[in-house]
Amino acid sequence: MAATVPRPRAVCLGSLLLTVVVGGCSLVRPVETPTQTAADAQQLAAAGHHADAARAYEALATAGGGDRDELAMLAAEQWVAAGDLVAAKRDYAGVSADARSRLATSYALVGAEIAVAEGNGSQALRNLDAIAPPADPALAQNFWWLRGKGEFLVGRPVDGVRAWVERERFLSDPKALRANREALYAEVRRASEHGLPLRAPAKSDTVVQGWLQLGPVAAGLASAAPRAQAALADWRRRFPQHPASDVLGGAEPARVAVAGSGEWPDQIALLLPLSGRAESVGTAVRDGFLAAYLGVPAASRPRLKIYDVAAEPVANAYRRALADGARFVVGPLTKDEVAAVLPVDDARVPLLALNFLGDSGPLPVNVYEFALWPEDEARGVARRLVADGRMQGIAIVADGDWGNRVGTAFTQELQSLGGTVLEMPRFENSRADFSELIKRTLRVHGGKGEPVTHRADASFVFIAGNAAQTRLIVPQLKFHYAGDIPVYTTSESYDPGASANADLDGMEFPDMPWVVGTDAATVQLREGFRQAWPRRAQVDDRLYAFGFDAYGLVPALRGNGFAGGGEFPGLTGKLRLDAEHRVRRELDWVKLHDGVPEPL
Repeated sequence: MAATVPRPRAVCLGSLLLTVVVGGCSLVRPVETPTQTAADAQQLAAAGHHADAARAYEALATAGGGDRDELAMLAAEQWVAAGDLVAAKRDYAGVSADARSRLATSYALVGAEIAVAEGNGSQALRNLDAIAPPADPALAQNFWWLRGKGEFLVGRPVDGVRAWVERERFLSDPKALRANREALYAEVRRASEHGLPLRAPAKSDTVVQGWLQLGPVAAGLASAAPRAQAALADWRRRFPQHPASDVLGGAEPARVAVAGSGEWPDQIALLLPLSGRAESVGTAVRDGFLAAYLGVPAASRPRLKIYDVAAEPVANAYRRALADGARFVVGPLTKDEVAAVLPVDDARVPLLALNFLGDSGPLPVNVYEFALWPEDEARGVARRLVADGRMQGIAIVADGDWGNRVGTAFTQELQSLGGTVLEMPRFENSRADFSELIKRTLRVHGGKGEPVTHRADASFVFIAGNAAQTRLIVPQLKFHYAGDIPVYTTSESYDPGASANADLDGMEFPDMPWVVGTDAATVQLREGFRQAWPRRAQVDDRLYAFGFDAYGLVPALRGNGFAGGGEFPGLTGKLRLDAEHRVRRELDWVKLHDGVPEPL
């Protein structure tokens, strides 16, 4: 889909129609000259020999074979088609002042076409603003095409959509209508990919609304199949008779495929703890997996069997899954369960374990690991700091195993890149007052009428704690006049449902698209999940996305879809496979503003 669509060729000058564009009578009367005729020039243009046609029009103008100014504009049009904008601008500049007034509509349209060819949307719109929209259908379709193109070029896709929707009023040929819609599909997709505003103004008609809301969906169709299909199905439900449906049929098969997808296995086994101590975790992952599974058309789904590994020894559940016919195994979930399965692994059936056992070297053949590993996030923060030029600073880290792992990973990565952790104070999880820790670590002095100062060698503060702890630390940093030091955290510090996130303004952190993404497919799935299970969403939000991506990874892993450094655009991040068969995540970076994460 979204193939390049040739723009309508030359506009019709004056009251005459140029046969190479929109049919009708000839622009130049067929006055014979010794070497060339107007009819010959038109035939050259119609055959695609645009440079020759331009030279022919120039020769006619020199020989007095017609209105010199009209011929100059015709030559400019053909030079644009030939890709020679220098020649086009030369002929266009030679149009007389009288003709610029006498042929105002034609002059404006040709000028706009040259500007569009240069990528100068502002100039194109200035040309078009000098005239009223033509009533003649042939001229009108060119006017609205150029206005739409100009609006898209200056980053106003809403007005661009309106212009091209208006253009359809003057199109009667089915092929021309389809070409207009294919081009519009491509433009709204491109606008979404570049983050341009696609919100429909109040009281916009449903056709315009549909095109604008299709932009993010079209961009998402290049992502993982389940969420792209879900968003597309929702769009179809809201706009059942929309003209864009004409071009979606050809787009879907190519765009809804999982990046680098292979073939689905005949049967998948899902091994999770669905009872006992880890029941809530296993259930959340299962629900995300099932959401992705049910988002695929029924005819394309493999058979799925789910096993509760808390109800029997995990090795037994694994053997039973193979005996039942599994051709791909997803799970188990905990480190102990993964460690228990590996000794009985059948190398013939791929296994996607939902945890990391550690960076201890390559995994067995056909075994892969996928996890929401906090160490990966900590290393990502260190890399971000170095990229931002912040080479030394403070790390404030929670006590316990989680804090040890995150603090160590962060420090090691930063040091490997030439950075330095100046100090790393630890805090107990029950702590609420961080004043003394902040004053001591940042060497805060002053107060009671004296200027307040803090150490000048710290270019960042990295906080490794949960959301409740971070909402206490950041305001206290500001209270002690250290709010000018940039604060970086992991996703653990952000709770999207919290009412006090405004206190964290300025905090930068990486998080998964499921939490901070703004594309239509992700937003639709996220809002649907939170509306259906509001209580579960407060606790298991990220685990749901984790299960969703685990399903999408199956064909990519089975079909070697990560070969050559390929990526899988998932809900938990951009996923890639490293040399040790571990799926690594690249997260989205955001900065809180008024409590809302804004992309960086």
